[in-house]
Amino acid sequence: MDPRFRVELIAATPNPQQCVFAGMHQDYSEDFVFADRANWLNETKAGEICVKRLLAGERGHYGPLEHAQIVLNVGWFPHSVMQQARTHRVGVSFDVQCLAGDTEITFLHAGGGLRKIRIAELHDLWTNGERATRHRQIRGRQGEKPGTYRRDCRKRLQKMRLRVLNEDTNIFETSHLTDVICSGLQPVYRLTMEDGRTLDCTANHRLLTPDGWQTMGDALSLRVRRDGTVRSFRRTAQVLANGNVAVGNGAYRHRGWLEQQVESGATPDEMAERAGCSTTTIRDWARKHQIRLVKSNTHFQPGFKPWNHNPSALYRQQQWLQHQLEKGLCAKEMAELAGCSVEAIKKWVYHFGLTLNKRPFFQKGMRPWNKGRGGYRLQLSEASREARRAHGRQITRRGSASHFWKGGTSSERVLIAAWTRQVASQVHRRFDHTCQRCGLRGSEQQLHTHHLVPVYADPSLGCQIKNLVTLCQPCHAFIHKHHQEADFAATFRPLKPVKTWPDKPRPLGRRLMAHALTVVQVEFLGSQMTYDLQVADPWHNFVANGLVVHNSMRYTGDRIRRAANGELELEEVFYLRPVGAYSDRQGKKYIYDETQRAIDLELCRAAAARYRDLLDAGYAEEHARGILPFDYRQHFVVSFTLRAFLHFLDLRAKLDAQQEIRELCDLMWPHLQEWVPQFAEWYAKSRLHKARLAP
Repeated sequence: MDPRFRVELIAATPNPQQCVFAGMHQDYSEDFVFADRANWLNETKAGEICVKRLLAGERGHYGPLEHAQIVLNVGWFPHSVMQQARTHRVGVSFDVQCLAGDTEITFLHAGGGLRKIRIAELHDLWTNGERATRHRQIRGRQGEKPGTYRRDCRKRLQKMRLRVLNEDTNIFETSHLTDVICSGLQPVYRLTMEDGRTLDCTANHRLLTPDGWQTMGDALSLRVRRDGTVRSFRRTAQVLANGNVAVGNGAYRHRGWLEQQVESGATPDEMAERAGCSTTTIRDWARKHQIRLVKSNTHFQPGFKPWNHNPSALYRQQQWLQHQLEKGLCAKEMAELAGCSVEAIKKWVYHFGLTLNKRPFFQKGMRPWNKGRGGYRLQLSEASREARRAHGRQITRRGSASHFWKGGTSSERVLIAAWTRQVASQVHRRFDHTCQRCGLRGSEQQLHTHHLVPVYADPSLGCQIKNLVTLCQPCHAFIHKHHQEADFAATFRPLKPVKTWPDKPRPLGRRLMAHALTVVQVEFLGSQMTYDLQVADPWHNFVANGLVVHNSMRYTGDRIRRAANGELELEEVFYLRPVGAYSDRQGKKYIYDETQRAIDLELCRAAAARYRDLLDAGYAEEHARGILPFDYRQHFVVSFTLRAFLHFLDLRAKLDAQQEIRELCDLMWPHLQEWVPQFAEWYAKSRLHKARLAP
């Protein structure tokens, strides 16, 4: 087997044997099978039952096997394998696809801005170079002749950040181009989405739907006439698009999810925790959907005791408060006696239904300095007034330093921070006002207190003074910015071993998520010049006109040029059988020796050089491609229903099939075993390599 041959799994129906079991069970049940899902057999048992009742004894009931689907990525196989495999069209889809020339491809600038380039323009830049025409007076460094030319910009295009979708997280990321392909004239159809955006593509172009990758024709159940015009399609089909900025998992965007949470009695805080966003985000989306939320409990949870909880405090005693009020003390004086805030005194006085004494503004006999004097007025311009307002906003005190601080209820994390600020001076004295990372001595204003065991690792250690060390401001910021909490704590003896810490939670962030749009119209545009892209691993997709589409897996073009120039090994592009003894379908034996193989390899080299020269001369790729050997290597994506997969093995894994396609089946076989082990076990015993065709 050629060492370059590869077959990798892209996606597969989860629990496929249960899926087949449900289809089989529903065939013979009058009840709604899904309602009994909790009582379904496990995956292994479901597979055994399906094999026994559907397949064993050549019963031939293959219909339920069409519900499970697997998608495989096939690489470096000769084109002849692709041609043979494409003859299987029932339950099988292949990725040979194209987009119209005016389709806009989305790229991202380094600063986050968007840049959209038409795919036809992108192909022109990729093939011919920059749009600006230059004039060469002398021969170029690579032997280029004098005259007008367009400077190559392929490397710059490859560095551009192409928007792709992470299919695991449903969040958009970036990747890079590897090739831009012209696919010639093909029938093109225009899809119109519910929001007005359109996409012009061929019927076999793969689109990402809520049900996975599907060709446009299959997703819409497209039916066309002989002249290509649309006869009918299924209007319920949806395609994933970009454009939704989300925080967390984005569940809060859906009205149904919000209503479900409200019905369960969840508060906005609980909903925010489940969705991975802020409470404000929950309230904003509830307001958009006109949903009334359950009122949040802003007080402490039952049983929670804040760090400053003291049931025996004087201000909590009604008798003490009454005695101080009878003495004529005001709230400030009572707060000084009790060692608490003025707001705490007010809270408990009102709680017991008592009345505060008014605070005297002046002592007896004291006369204000401005009593009886006339008023004054500042003559300020509007600009000066606004400057003063801005300065006031800048120096406004917040938190406990604010004049309006009420000292009320706060989250546990906020209370830990408040306690840390109170004990900061003790910590700095303990460490001699010296940073424990860089050794810098400084004042208390220059130093910070740092938790050796972070609060996220163990909140119970948040108010332990032994868990605090002194750091300067730059060192404190560096540790948290570069996630070095564990490395720094390892230099001490933390109260909790580093190995037992949980993973640091990632900050929320604004991310672009894919969302589904319904197709509302399909129209035939006739034959147009079409193009496609190749995208670097791991995500083989890109955004075209705001919709997520699959990239081409074709393996020609630039790689053949490079092989002709000696930059790439020739057998990386063309496939030749290894030296050895072979026989044809009629059993006639022959020897393929080194001499014959060297001749064939030289013919491939000459064809690659001719292909390169034709492209350099301005010939269309579809024209130049005609002189290439048939077995150039190709990538393609293939999807099977389970029934189609078994039928494919019936035909192509038999011992007299083409050697290369049998090797393809050999590489596909482990994926089938892992996906549907019980079906694979039955098939290996009863049908593999026996050419017994399924009905």
